[in-house]
Amino acid sequence: MAAPNGNPLRNMLREMISWLLILTFISFLVSLLWGFKMSVLIGFLVGLVYVILSYCYLSETIYRAINRSKKTAQKMMFFCYLSRYLILILLCLVAVKVKFINVFAVLVPQLFPRLVLTLNNFKERKAIKNDESSVD
Repeated sequence: MAAPNGNPLRNMLREMISWLLILTFISFLVSLLWGFKMSVLIGFLVGLVYVILSYCYLSETIYRAINRSKKTAQKMMFFCYLSRYLILILLCLVAVKVKFINVFAVLVPQLFPRLVLTLNNFKERKAIKNDESSVD
């Protein structure tokens, strides 16, 4: 099912965002075991916003790269990959410098998209397997 602009990756991203919010909130609650720190809260918020924007940029780049030649698409994807990680490195350097953003809390949400996508993959495989077994 395509999104309004025709990019089907946007729907997947919308589903992923709710899980990113939940996982970030749970991570913040776990961090409270060490006591509340405003820098940790800000770090989680900055990390969450960055991961969402990063994956929005990735989905748009993939969608645009599909209609390009192989060489152009590879260049686009490499630039996307490089720019996302350079921005993350700069964000972490700023967090270290300003001290009111916890770097660890910025990095934790960056792990969640892979977790969410892996869990969705298992869920879809299970659904497909159940559909195949119900045909018998």
